[in-house]
Amino acid sequence: MSVSLIALLLDVKYKHSFVLLVLNIAGGTASTLGVIAIIRYGLSGLHGKSYLSLTIGIILWFLADLIVYYYFIINVEELIDISIIDVLYFIGYGFLSLHLFFIMKDIQRKINLAHVIIISILTILFVFYIVTNLLVSEFDIDDNFISIVVSLMYPILDLILIAPSAIILISLRKDYQQSIPWFLSSLSLFVNAIADDGYVIDFISGNSENLWIWELFYFADFIIMSGALFWYNKFHISNNTKLIHITKQ
Repeated sequence: MSVSLIALLLDVKYKHSFVLLVLNIAGGTASTLGVIAIIRYGLSGLHGKSYLSLTIGIILWFLADLIVYYYFIINVEELIDISIIDVLYFIGYGFLSLHLFFIMKDIQRKINLAHVIIISILTILFVFYIVTNLLVSEFDIDDNFISIVVSLMYPILDLILIAPSAIILISLRKDYQQSIPWFLSSLSLFVNAIADDGYVIDFISGNSENLWIWELFYFADFIIMSGALFWYNKFHISNNTKLIHITKQ
């Protein structure tokens, strides 16, 4: 909340740089907590594999955000054509979707098929609406084909984050206290996916003055993710360590 307030009070020319800075700090924090979790817990079981996938995805997105910040500092405009930034984001989608897959596999008994169908239909309709709007009103016929494909990939790839995240959130709504890390990590990815669509629309339409608003959502995404990883480190891993110690005795 305080970061949003500061961003609102800052002069227009400082808003973007400030939000990018705090975004990278939050991304670095989430990446560090993820690495700590992997080192402490290891790679065994669904939890280990899940948080390994999550941490790799976070680090890839963090690196992409660092490059964006570097480009901003040296006054290089972001290009719509594909770049290393897009590659890092796209690979990150794969690892983050794998994280969600592990969660859904663990809670499959709690998942209601009707919820899956409804959420899937709504998500597809939402992404279809975003893509259609972009194709109809935002792109010029002279735009580079690769630029168009890359820009459309973001809302399409968000399908693999929005639908599973929403399913997990609904499935854990009554039991989130027992599954807080996975609940928060799914909420984080859900927030990110929604922000992606807004960012792409503003970026393609040339509303660069509004991009800092969506970057606040990305900041919130990393903060929520940090909360998930902190909880996981503080309670889940600590409890497992104590249990192993007691068992050995």
